[in-house]
Amino acid sequence: MAHVFNPRMVDRLEDPAREEFQNPKLLIDIMHPLEGQGFLDFGIGTGYFALPVYERFGGSDPFYGVDIQPEMLELLKDRSIKRFGKEVIIPILGTNFPLPIPAGSIGLMWMVNVYHELADKKQTLEEILRLLSPGGSLFIVDWKKTETPFGPPLEERVTDVDLYDDLLTAGFDKLRSWDIYQWHMTVQVLK
Repeated sequence: MAHVFNPRMVDRLEDPAREEFQNPKLLIDIMHPLEGQGFLDFGIGTGYFALPVYERFGGSDPFYGVDIQPEMLELLKDRSIKRFGKEVIIPILGTNFPLPIPAGSIGLMWMVNVYHELADKKQTLEEILRLLSPGGSLFIVDWKKTETPFGPPLEERVTDVDLYDDLLTAGFDKLRSWDIYQWHMTVQVLK
């Protein structure tokens, strides 16, 4: 199994310099939520992407954050309260499937810097397909399989071709690639 991000290194997730190579606004600008459908950040970490997405689109629709590390969900709660004065994201410990989210209820989902860490990509993509509503979007942002100044080891990264193959095998057939980050591939799939 690939390494999982160490919560003791959380300062890297929140480093203002991260905006230079992975600004959430660039992803948010290409997102289009479905009215009346929920939001889900799969591998939410501290909410680096989720909190700005909530700020732009959040409101009455359910907004979930899934992570396999309880420490990350606690940090997310603290950041949410600090930023909005309350918890705005429903935290879910994602160690078992199915997740406690209704099937077909998510209109917009994203996964950032997580795909290469997944222990069972096939099972995860099947669960994502179950959760997405018809017309719903999933954005996967992950490290390109090229040398970068930092990031996971090269041997743990996936190529864009392998990612496309995984998505097609899972049942997605509408794929689009976006070139918004220098060191990361960004792929959108629709259900």
